[in-house]
Amino acid sequence: MGLFDKFSKTFDKFGYDLDGYNKDGFDKKGYNKNGFDKHGYNNNGYDKKGYNKKGYDKKGYNKKGYDKKGYKEGYDENGFDFKGYNKDGYNKNGYDNKGYNNHGYDNRGFSLDGIHIDTKITFDKDGYTKKGYNKDGYGKDGFNKNGFNKNGFNKNGFNKDGHDLDGFNKNGYNIDGYDKDGYDENGFDSTGYDENGYDKNEYDKDGYDENGFDSNGYDKLGYDHLSYNKEGYNQEGYNKFNKKKNNAQTD
Repeated sequence: MGLFDKFSKTFDKFGYDLDGYNKDGFDKKGYNKNGFDKHGYNNNGYDKKGYNKKGYDKKGYNKKGYDKKGYKEGYDENGFDFKGYNKDGYNKNGYDNKGYNNHGYDNRGFSLDGIHIDTKITFDKDGYTKKGYNKDGYGKDGFNKNGFNKNGFNKNGFNKDGHDLDGFNKNGYNIDGYDKDGYDENGFDSTGYDENGYDKNEYDKDGYDENGFDSNGYDKLGYDHLSYNKEGYNQEGYNKFNKKKNNAQTD
């Protein structure tokens, strides 16, 4: 054995020396003698300065002192809180939580008491008040505070009584309770018959049901379901006892 071999480090077949470190200085778990991996993080995931891979310390703050939601002492890097207001109480557009800037006017130029900054009256240059209505009480969309236009209809096309321009409500029925085809919600017209010509008892205008029988069970020729008339005879003149009409009368 040469002098160099005697004093040099020796590694096992897996590449680790007697202290358990490889030639790069890392143990089998991937950490060096100082407890950090090749990326500079310990087994808890933090670097020498105490920050994890995402840049936050154990308390959840980054190097600039902001938390994971981006706030430092309640404010983000632009100086606004989670509601969007700065320390002076104004948002990014320069208005407070009531909608007024530091001069006391809203984004339309109206003060708290409704006076416009330019016109010095309660109407702006377009003729609308702070609440958005003109002298006639209608907004730019043509509807008043109750939601109706000059013709008395709301945005859905219905008047105060709930009927549209053609006189029908949202369910499609007019003031008399009939739809555009002339039928009520039960499917009957003003004379009491449905679209198939039957009334609520399922009889037509002549008094017959869909099978051709009246309320007494007789068809238009006067015969029942068993083909017997009111006297008990069929069309051949026999009764249910198979006796002919004339013979039965003489018996």
